[in-house]
Amino acid sequence: MMVYYADLYLTYLRNLVRLMGQYRADFLIMLTASLIHDGSTLLLLTIIFTNIRQLQGWSFHEMLLIYGLSVTTRSLWNTFLDVPHRIQWYVRGGLLDTVLVRPPALLFQIAAEHGINPPAFGRVLVGLAAIVIALTNLPVTVTWWWFLYLPLVIVSGVLIQFSVGMILASLSFWFTNVQSLLTTTFWLTGFGQYPVHIFAWPLQFLLTWIFPVAMMGFFPAAFLLRGDEYRFWGVLAPFMGFFFLAVALSVWRVALRHYQSTGS
Repeated sequence: MMVYYADLYLTYLRNLVRLMGQYRADFLIMLTASLIHDGSTLLLLTIIFTNIRQLQGWSFHEMLLIYGLSVTTRSLWNTFLDVPHRIQWYVRGGLLDTVLVRPPALLFQIAAEHGINPPAFGRVLVGLAAIVIALTNLPVTVTWWWFLYLPLVIVSGVLIQFSVGMILASLSFWFTNVQSLLTTTFWLTGFGQYPVHIFAWPLQFLLTWIFPVAMMGFFPAAFLLRGDEYRFWGVLAPFMGFFFLAVALSVWRVALRHYQSTGS
């Protein structure tokens, strides 16, 4: 079964590459725009730290590691699993009828057909570059388990983004338009680029437990850099994405049972 889905996904991907090949200039413009988008944020962070030495005890390169993890996870989700923004379109347009009669799993088809956004990969490169620069300039010893921990944290972060979006997108089965809710919620990912403690406690709670973007960047970075002080949060972070995924899939299954065809 895994081989079947892997081969099918590659088929979708090849078709998308062929399609983009017909609009090379458009693809390059979008890729460049995504690089500039997060590259400018990185530049702003650099400018800020030319005027202040620390942000509540966090140095520039520590902030850079938090920023890199947050941007990498958010951008990987946007590149390969941008499904929540498509759900509403499938439900309102009656396209879900077509997808439901096909053999492959429903979410897989949506992810493969319209959840891939290659131009966003430019932001992934910015995030990875930030992580590498931070680790090479911080006075810490990178041990072997970091190379296991960091990918796991990134995967968990991608799942957090996907899962929170899926929970909100599932409301499309009851409400006409949830796009504004999705957009507003995903704006919160910007807060994940900073130490969560600089915010008021209600926002800290929101960013840690409700939409846990702090688990995508801050807490993993703090655990790696400051050890015991953030051990609980650092150990919890790699599992948060899988927990939220289980919740999101349960909500999705309930919502799907309430689907009614448009009849068109």
